[in-house]
Amino acid sequence: MEAPTEELEVFSSILLQEYIRLMTAADYVKHENNLSGAKFAVSEENYKKMMEEPLQTALIGLNVQFADGVLTAVPSEDFLKQYENKIMKEVILMFWDNYKNRYAKFIKIIEENN
Repeated sequence: MEAPTEELEVFSSILLQEYIRLMTAADYVKHENNLSGAKFAVSEENYKKMMEEPLQTALIGLNVQFADGVLTAVPSEDFLKQYENKIMKEVILMFWDNYKNRYAKFIKIIEENN
């Protein structure tokens, strides 16, 4: 997986939903599933545009809530099980390193210090 060299310039609901999915998984892996939810900074306008997308496949297994510019994604147990093996953990942590700031113009993970 090659790291992108610049931020995404064009809004894409599907890519942002996939970012939420993968960054939620990575955040939980990084914190050994000891989180109450992955948090993202996103404007209300971008949240609404993203949620207007008819395809919500990337968000399956996530309970997503939005308030005051913060989107919180809480994964189901079945969602987390997908990332239990060593290979999936390595891939998802590589995604974290390579794509953490890729979509910062539209959405950004809020890192918790545990």
